[in-house]
Amino acid sequence: MAKRETGIFVTIRFWTDFEGKVIPKQAWAAGWMRVRASKVHNIKPRKSVMFNNLEEFMVKLDELLRQHGITLVVSDDDKNYIPRLGKGYPKWTWTGTR
Repeated sequence: MAKRETGIFVTIRFWTDFEGKVIPKQAWAAGWMRVRASKVHNIKPRKSVMFNNLEEFMVKLDELLRQHGITLVVSDDDKNYIPRLGKGYPKWTWTGTR
């Protein structure tokens, strides 16, 4: 029996094309992210989420997690789980300018 994967996997891809060339180990601070399907967590794949800069990255990660019904939590001193990103956490608002 194969070991089952219990983690939630997010793939982040950064654009690497610089005017038709690829510069080794260099990428734009923009790209896309997606959540991998998981039978254990009942996650079905949905469309990827694009981000245009690192300032926007956390807002878009929150959007991606909400899209899949995923919550990231931390534990407080009383061992209570506190939502920190995704479902159940106050919605982020992008306040940057373009």
